[in-house]
Amino acid sequence: MEKIKKDFILGEFRRLALCAAGFAICLFILMRFSPQLAAYQPLPWLAVAAILVLAGLRSVMLARTGIGGLTDSDIYLLEKEYLADHPVYRVWQGEIHLLPSFIVCRNRGRLLFIPLHKIERVERRFDRIGMRKVPFAKFILDTSQSISIGFSPNHAKDSEAVYTWLAERIGKDKVGE
Repeated sequence: MEKIKKDFILGEFRRLALCAAGFAICLFILMRFSPQLAAYQPLPWLAVAAILVLAGLRSVMLARTGIGGLTDSDIYLLEKEYLADHPVYRVWQGEIHLLPSFIVCRNRGRLLFIPLHKIERVERRFDRIGMRKVPFAKFILDTSQSISIGFSPNHAKDSEAVYTWLAERIGKDKVGE
């Protein structure tokens, strides 16, 4: 389980580092061309640092929450399956790991564990981003919980591979359009 948690935290910190670089560039440009902001120089930098620290703490807490909902047998099975070779695809702000009995997903700062035996159906949906249709999957579990996972606009073709894999594992009748 430590490997899963470590991979999640590293992925989230990479994402936050990119956000920090974007914040720093924007703030640098603002301070460079706005003399009024230059007088308050340390405060905007501290605000950016505080936002990033809070986002990092949120990621750590969400990882702990995701792992906390698992049983000991689930953790044992996950550790064994995660270390073996398995397909990994890009999703929006993360990746999805397709294991023999679980789906492990880092999506929008969340760490999700979806047991295959609890999936009642998977709905294929689309969001519009500009002129493109970006797919996302809505997993409906037998606990009447639904989990939405958006695919990356740059890797929209990965969704077809995930849907094909799901149809093979849980049945074509459960993977809908």
